Amino acid sequence: MRKIKAFCMLPQNIRILRENLYAGVFVFLLLSLANPFDVDTVHENRSLFFIAMGVLSSLVGIVDGTFSSYVLRMPMDPHLPLATVHRNTLVHYIINIPVLTAVLVSYAGDFFYDGPHQAWINDQGFTLVNFLQYLNYVAVTSVFLFIGTYVRNRNWHLRCQLDEVRAVNAMLEQYQKNNEERAEETGEAEKETVCRFEGATANAVLEVRPSDIIYVESMANYADVWYMEGDEPRHKMLRITLKSIKESLEGIGCMVQCHRAFIVNLNYVIAMTNRPTGYQLQLFGTDKAIPVSRSRLKEIKEQHPGQRQDANNKA
Repeated sequence: MRKIKAFCMLPQNIRILRENLYAGVFVFLLLSLANPFDVDTVHENRSLFFIAMGVLSSLVGIVDGTFSSYVLRMPMDPHLPLATVHRNTLVHYIINIPVLTAVLVSYAGDFFYDGPHQAWINDQGFTLVNFLQYLNYVAVTSVFLFIGTYVRNRNWHLRCQLDEVRAVNAMLEQYQKNNEERAEETGEAEKETVCRFEGATANAVLEVRPSDIIYVESMANYADVWYMEGDEPRHKMLRITLKSIKESLEGIGCMVQCHRAFIVNLNYVIAMTNRPTGYQLQLFGTDKAIPVSRSRLKEIKEQHPGQRQDANNKA
């Protein structure tokens, strides 16, 4: 039971449920106002027919949405890029239109005639006349539903990004607070290992404490190392790969690769912001906005203060 509850609470599953509940209500209201198929002249239970059509629209949409998410691997997941979410939504509607049409035609055959098969048979035998008629209604209705889902995708995606930004900023604030408390308890700076970076060119050597490094940027075969010297930020360009620098900083928890071209020191992160181009870090000592890859965001979140071993703890 707990696993089922956890499964239902996944963001993409909540979206499937909500979007198709909206669709069911929209179909019921649309049918009640438009009164297609001349239901009043054919059958007296007009309201029952419209309610059933709305319920079937929701149920079939939920099944198709689940199929798209877990069989085709095309979920409406907020952690995916917005363009991918829109594409997955479109695929869901493309699959849903013919399937829902077939279900509604079969239900109409059972409701108006002697069984579901009657909607598919006429005097000449098998026919698609009813299917094509219903397909037009379902397709037009789906266009309006897709527009609504498209708008909600954007709002939902933005809200999820803002939640992620708030969570990371709260983590960074807690991290800075823990560092200050630890410094007050020790009362003095502990010994710290100095990292030595050697470039491929002559006299290209940089010795710096990890705690003084602000960030490192990869530039083709070079790396631009920004660091604090006294109270002044400085930088040095070395002919060295980012991979080599990352290996030299292995085990220093405050140093995190946030992007394929950047390594940052979490001690210098002021805040994370969300821009149209993606997440960005604001660092102390520089005006440069450091990009954060979505694939690296989880790594930053996992750098919990209590689980890190930062530069100040290396002897």
